[in-house]
Amino acid sequence: MEFQAIILCGPGTELAPLVSPYMTKALLPIANRPMLYYSLEWCHRAGISSAIVVSSSAAEQAISQYIKLEYNSTQKAGMKIEVVPVDGETAFIIRSLKDKIKHDFILLPCDFVTDLPPQTVVDMHRNQPVKTIGSGIWYKNTLDSIDKKTLKPNLTIHTPLGKPHPRLLDVYPRPKGSDPLTVRMSMLWEHPQATISTTVLEAFIYLFSRRVLDDDGDLSSSATLAAAAATTTTTTAAASASPTATSTSTSASTDQSSSAPTNPADLPKWKKSWTALVRDIARDSWRHRDSSSRGTVGFYVVPADYSFLRCKSVSAYFEANRLVLKQTAYTPPPSTATAKGAVIGRDSLIGIGTEMDEKTNVKRSIVGADCKFGRECRITGCVIMDGVTVGNGVHLDNCIIANGVSVEDKVRLSGCTVEGRYIVSMGTQSKNEVLRGYSAEGLLDSDSDAIESYDSDEDSDEDEDESDDDGEINESELEQSEGEGIEYDDDDFFDRG
Repeated sequence: MEFQAIILCGPGTELAPLVSPYMTKALLPIANRPMLYYSLEWCHRAGISSAIVVSSSAAEQAISQYIKLEYNSTQKAGMKIEVVPVDGETAFIIRSLKDKIKHDFILLPCDFVTDLPPQTVVDMHRNQPVKTIGSGIWYKNTLDSIDKKTLKPNLTIHTPLGKPHPRLLDVYPRPKGSDPLTVRMSMLWEHPQATISTTVLEAFIYLFSRRVLDDDGDLSSSATLAAAAATTTTTTAAASASPTATSTSTSASTDQSSSAPTNPADLPKWKKSWTALVRDIARDSWRHRDSSSRGTVGFYVVPADYSFLRCKSVSAYFEANRLVLKQTAYTPPPSTATAKGAVIGRDSLIGIGTEMDEKTNVKRSIVGADCKFGRECRITGCVIMDGVTVGNGVHLDNCIIANGVSVEDKVRLSGCTVEGRYIVSMGTQSKNEVLRGYSAEGLLDSDSDAIESYDSDEDSDEDEDESDDDGEINESELEQSEGEGIEYDDDDFFDRG
């Protein structure tokens, strides 16, 4: 089973002010390597030979240059990489790439770091039952230092993890306040031991059969693709998605095809987030009378033995640097950094061309390339990007300093985030603040907002509950469940703060 990778590179507005017109999210450095590098390497270790990197039009050139001039030159074995600019919802983007996707595919974001071996994920998917049309990855946050307000886990319903081949059943947004959770009785009849996970987060790594792209009808016919490929004809699959009598099915199909959009990607099915589309396929596996013949979605949670982190906030980005630094073998600093007597701890990483003056001390920090530090500076637990200039007597503690920042003499910053090219005035003392300029050129291009959902897909698309008029149980009579048969795998809704 050969896979093709699709890596989504969104604008990263949640990482402002680190992301700007001068720095796209995919190229934001983690331990002095672009964020995209880690996704590409993960695919490379999985043995994938072809990858599509989806970006905004504004970021296409910068990403293409990085891949051509830097990443490809470091590969021991070539992986064909194509950068494609596409705008729209994630499901629309994937469907638009149909002609470029030749095999089953792995969909993944550009913003994750993990030590989970990719082959573990691939093997998990390969060992799924034959009617599994796709598999998804979820994880639990284990870092208390990440801002909990930026973690927005949905209520994810799945079959018990202790049983073979867990599968996704449904996804709901968290109820507001004390609002009750409403679930469907048809799911409880089908899966009385369903589990609601309240803390698992979407890794947005999905392995799917290419057949899902060949269906241009409704979601129920999409869900039958896995079984239909082995046991039925296309006509049978279409018939199972409609309650229309056999004698009229041919004419109904003709009428539908004549009124369908000329571009399949314009169908409602594809005008949504990928998360919502996967949720609907999972629902189709139990809410129809013929659910036993429909495709399913595998559910895999990253084991506790491995780390997994997505850079969906500034605090998460900070922790990603620390995580990679811990996993990286010690690299001696360049001679330019130590020539004048600066002291650099073995727990730090220093980029090429960086210069440090006498009595400067660096601990537990990552410093980019071509930076210049004055005398008597103390840098502790910081992430400092390329081309930063630091004056004399500067103290930086747990700060993120973006590209091209100038820090003047005797500045004291603790827990601060500084926007690229910002000038921190002499003697500034700040704690837990964001230092940024607000000029027009410092704002993100509004055109990039159209692709903000590339790699987040947090919206659960509550309003997309398709009508249940094709032979399944009448949900209008079973609107709300008292929760019988549902097991909560945890109850810490808000206890991490």
